[in-house]
Amino acid sequence: MPCPVSYVEPPTQSTLVLDGMPTERLDVVVASRELLRASDPPPGFPATLAVSNLDLIFGSFHVYLINIYPSPPAGLPAVLTAVRAALPTFLSRFFPFAGRIVTNASTGLPEIACTNAGAELVVADAGATPLADVDFADSDRSISRVALPFARGLALSLQLVRFACGGFALAWGTDHLLVDGHGLTALPNAWADLLLRAGGLWSWAPPAHRERTDLFGPRNPPRYSPSLDAEFTRYDASGLPNALLVASFVRRNYVVAAADVDRLRAAASTPARRATRLEALSAHVWKLLAIAVAGSDARCRMAWLVDGRRRLDPARFDPYVVRRYLGNVVTYASREETVDAVSSAPLADVAAMAGAAIAEVFRSERFEELVDWMEERKEVFKQEGGKWTEVVGVGTGSPALVVSAFVPFKVEGDFGFGRPRLVMPWIRPGRLGSASMMMARSPREDGSWVITARLWPRLAEVIEADPEAVLKPATAARLGFGRAPTSVDVVNHASRM
Repeated sequence: MPCPVSYVEPPTQSTLVLDGMPTERLDVVVASRELLRASDPPPGFPATLAVSNLDLIFGSFHVYLINIYPSPPAGLPAVLTAVRAALPTFLSRFFPFAGRIVTNASTGLPEIACTNAGAELVVADAGATPLADVDFADSDRSISRVALPFARGLALSLQLVRFACGGFALAWGTDHLLVDGHGLTALPNAWADLLLRAGGLWSWAPPAHRERTDLFGPRNPPRYSPSLDAEFTRYDASGLPNALLVASFVRRNYVVAAADVDRLRAAASTPARRATRLEALSAHVWKLLAIAVAGSDARCRMAWLVDGRRRLDPARFDPYVVRRYLGNVVTYASREETVDAVSSAPLADVAAMAGAAIAEVFRSERFEELVDWMEERKEVFKQEGGKWTEVVGVGTGSPALVVSAFVPFKVEGDFGFGRPRLVMPWIRPGRLGSASMMMARSPREDGSWVITARLWPRLAEVIEADPEAVLKPATAARLGFGRAPTSVDVVNHASRM
């Protein structure tokens, strides 16, 4: 049975103008917010969970995984009924997500209070707008409005947004302290198991909640390369781009066809080295970045978020626990090159540059060093707003584009109402001044990818003028939500660049 906590927020409204679309306004109106508790809290669960040193490196900020579905035959009331009924059982298995992120008064460190205060269930409506009329190619006009803000400290905000066509979005909002990409995508997969599989969620391997600090404890004595100091800086307003500079970024969504991914991979490979799909697409994007930067800077950088689970030493890290672990096991890889070198090199050479940078951090020792490094720098959390961030993401130095690859993670998404047609991670990066791309596999599982990007206008222009047209605007039609784009849509989209 649902275990509600009695509160409902009055409706709020977010208005968005869609140029050239049949529906002039996208109005996302919050109908209700309620808290649902775990129905069967696990006995003996610790009242407080400390986060790991790897969690502290990324710190606390909201992340979303947005799943968008066409109209289900059963109708939207059935969807809401199923979501409300299932969430308390889900929270019993994923108990920290029913808690709160709090600050330890003595250490200043964030931690998870496992009090069963409840996860948030948000229900909202997108007015008279059908999915076919949403301008998905422009993130600020689509995905950013579906990802509804939620209160700091909440461990889970599950958000159901209903569209006029009967389609809906189900967004999983949580905090990066609790999950990385592996953990975030595990939530809807476990949710689908709960509602559809024989044995339900209890047949799922239990998530490794209590092992955060045990799995990634520091060595004695801590040891790490001094070069790590150059990779991080204080997340301090005085060293970040100002708000108006950050506001100049544009947000775009793209699709990359499987044929284009395969073609790039073939061009990025040699008889001696077969490039990965990520390396191949990264090499293509790096070349586009070099075109955008040319004439304004002599150098440019690419960076990648790398999941280290597959490279952790099994003698040091129990593989069974690692598979079930939802917390952060990711790190940055980066490489800076001259614009001329990137522009003039064959695609295979640029892909090899990307591969070499990733390989440098794709090792167990890297993560042990990060744990030890953070162990000696926790004092910063005692200061107001104190935390660390990676230098490559700040936006100083040569222009940098950071890639987060969700493509290894398959999201089933079908919890009884069909599969989603769009699965997309989403963040609001605050004052960070580097460009970014988050790449995910299409839920069609046909080899195509979807990308959400935060770009300088000049880089967006270069991407969309690319004669190879690898990154195509993610129109509603391309995502499978309706009518094909008209010439009016194309003109209006170009006029906003």
